[in-house]
Amino acid sequence: MRIILISALFVAVAVAGASKKGLTRPYRVAIVDGDGALNPIPSHAAHEPVVRVEDVSGKPVPGAHVEFDAPKAGPGVTFSSGSTHFSTTTNADGVAKGYGLRNNGVAGGFAVLVHVSYDGQQIAEKSVHQTNVARRMAHIASKPRARQETYPDASMTGTVVGIALGDQFMINGAPTPTNANLAPGSRLQTQNSPVTIYVHDHCEFLIGPHSSVIIQPHLVSVTSGAVRARHFGDCKFGYGGLWVTSLAPNGDAVLALSSEHMEIGSVSGPVQIANEVRVLGTVQPGTVSEFNFASSTAASGATVTAPTSTRTAFMLGTSAGAALAGLGLAVTAIVQPAPAPTSP
Repeated sequence: MRIILISALFVAVAVAGASKKGLTRPYRVAIVDGDGALNPIPSHAAHEPVVRVEDVSGKPVPGAHVEFDAPKAGPGVTFSSGSTHFSTTTNADGVAKGYGLRNNGVAGGFAVLVHVSYDGQQIAEKSVHQTNVARRMAHIASKPRARQETYPDASMTGTVVGIALGDQFMINGAPTPTNANLAPGSRLQTQNSPVTIYVHDHCEFLIGPHSSVIIQPHLVSVTSGAVRARHFGDCKFGYGGLWVTSLAPNGDAVLALSSEHMEIGSVSGPVQIANEVRVLGTVQPGTVSEFNFASSTAASGATVTAPTSTRTAFMLGTSAGAALAGLGLAVTAIVQPAPAPTSP
């Protein structure tokens, strides 16, 4: 009888344990706001991170414990208490926010780590990526406003080098409603809304409203407006024979044109500026280099003068396509100059 009672007790405990485990449900944690934000340094403003916690059925989970941790050194932010750490719980809608965010005035990209726990169990870890930038960088980056797309499941061939997705736009002057294949040499013009293009292996470009580009294999030539390279892949983009490539896997850069100048800014990861002759310099994360145009009768190609401090004078080439045929552009850029080439 004693053995039977002990066995029954053991079974009851096991069942209770199983029932308790059965209360543990899978959860989903989503970054609702703040990811990819550009924080203007002069105002010390920053975009508050927001997360939402749900169970597997999509119902909100109130009372989940959420901790936000910003970097203690380098580019970053502080919360309402002035600390790099902030702790809170989700509300009735399953939402938690890191309040009182201010950037620390150091330019560059960083991640706010988010730790979420419920009923004493860690259920998720997320990262909210932001960049502290100069005011001009925030301004030009806002020109091609963000549009979230997923990379289309389509193969690129010799006759199709890219895909365009967006609202009404034009391909070689013909109106296109929502999407189009892009052949080499295609000219894409946006209207009142941005268009996302994918070129070859996950090269992603956001073409701003009222902008124009020419698409070639692994290359996007900007002829007007503003373009953001959100994923460089093995591609580059530029204007007038001046090309921008990424020096980091997470490179994200913007090129904006006006009638008088061009601005190249790095959102994240340093980007390299080069013409067909040599590397001219780099633009660091959160900063902008400006290029002022002046007419010139110089021949195609590039002529580079000796760099003086961080100011480099050079000639733009004429390989931006038909729109720039025969046109030479003299520019002055504020960049970090590349080392002078050595004689062979």
